[in-house]
Amino acid sequence: MAADPSFLGRLNTSGAEGLSVERIDDLPTILAVLRAGSRRQRRAALERLRERLRDRRLLHTDAVRKAIQTITELRDVELGHELAQARAELPGTQGRQARHEHEQWKRLAQRTEGAIRAFWDGQSNAEPIQGLPGDQRALLLMRVSELPDVVVHHISAIIEGNDGWVPLESRIGLISSLRYATDRRLVPALISVVEAERGELVARAARVLGGIDDARIHPALAERFERSFVNEERIALASALGMHGDCRGLTEVRSSLEEDQPQLLLMALEAMENLGSSENTRLVAKFLDHAEVAIGTQAVRTAARIGDGRVLDELTAIHNTTSVPALRAAIEDALSSIAARMELRGEEAATIDWSEVGNKPAPHKGARDSLASIVFGWRDYFLGRVWLLLGRVNWANARFESASARRSDWAVPLIGIGMAFARREQYALALPAFRRALEVDRTRIERNPILVRAMAKSFLHRAEQVEREGRDDVARGLVGEVLTLDLRRAPGTVRFELKRKDDVLRREEPGDVHSAA
Repeated sequence: MAADPSFLGRLNTSGAEGLSVERIDDLPTILAVLRAGSRRQRRAALERLRERLRDRRLLHTDAVRKAIQTITELRDVELGHELAQARAELPGTQGRQARHEHEQWKRLAQRTEGAIRAFWDGQSNAEPIQGLPGDQRALLLMRVSELPDVVVHHISAIIEGNDGWVPLESRIGLISSLRYATDRRLVPALISVVEAERGELVARAARVLGGIDDARIHPALAERFERSFVNEERIALASALGMHGDCRGLTEVRSSLEEDQPQLLLMALEAMENLGSSENTRLVAKFLDHAEVAIGTQAVRTAARIGDGRVLDELTAIHNTTSVPALRAAIEDALSSIAARMELRGEEAATIDWSEVGNKPAPHKGARDSLASIVFGWRDYFLGRVWLLLGRVNWANARFESASARRSDWAVPLIGIGMAFARREQYALALPAFRRALEVDRTRIERNPILVRAMAKSFLHRAEQVEREGRDDVARGLVGEVLTLDLRRAPGTVRFELKRKDDVLRREEPGDVHSAA
């Protein structure tokens, strides 16, 4: 593949000479890189944006207000740690909330450190990190670079299999949870896996190594790629090498997509994010409307990273015809990313008519509620709220059910039931209420951060519960169901863990070649 001669193709993350992110002063350009660049470029752009926002001379300008709005609204899971740090420096509600979340993380980290010391002192047989709920584990590891050495050494011991306790599946799960970690203290353990293991362990370790800046990584990845013969390993290694600027695996990734190998398709599309160019646009575009939601949304993300404007019309058409909220959400993000990339290339930036690609809920066709139904519905709802405040959950839910029965197209009482059970961690009872609420008014839930957080966590924790009971098919169905929704306003840690769990459950599906490897 020829080197990309455009602005983004020549843009380094640092350096005193040539094009580098750390030398950009223009805020609109920094914001465009933050939307359209590679993971390293986006990370560097966010750091540069934080530096520029500290310049008091820029305060109260339109550019700064737009920058703050971008930091507030950006939902890039790959930059979870960096975004949390940037938001903690913001004024107002967003800054206070981010600082509160950091305090929660510190308390979790302290508890985990104490449990790890007890584990290695022989006072406990339970490995602390794997015992955490998935979203808490993702929250803990999101800031792995801030964790003390004792915790990182424990993580490294599990990665290498030197703890003498954690089974293979848990090692794979832990490495998966480190997908976007950037801490160089993890490099020796991850390289030892790449050099000595095989199969899924190598693939997972390579994914993590691809995003870490360290001189030891590229030679280890290249050496393993040259001697590997397992397809899954080679695709993952090709992707990681691509993140380090080495495109030797592009031909193999292209072949996997051209041959449409089902077991490698998702991995190959992910790899093309790091290896692809405009030459690969049509190859990726054929998967945009794939019947499987996970593959379609990944193809959209890959097309966004390639950034070829020729795919804009096709994305818009799919957005306006699909009934899958997750696919629409991915397309909306992709349209913004491609427009930013075109701007940085000096091309005419795409003008997106959001009235054409916005969510357009179907008009209400049922009979209007009578005045009596509205009045008595609100009465039952408020009585339910009162019983909820008094701790009488069953009585409250009975009132919510009564309010819902009076007005069949009213989602508020159903949301009240779901939230009541979710707060009590009765996720099996919360799910039916959330499902009914989604049928009535999905947009209300998807656009409310509090509601979408509770709903997504209910699906995640219920999937974890049934998975522990050995009912993997049920867990797979729950995770797949919630991932069809627009989860952009859910916490990044919950979205990450749902995607990670979906990936793991897919590979454990009966008949999957990976489960036999």
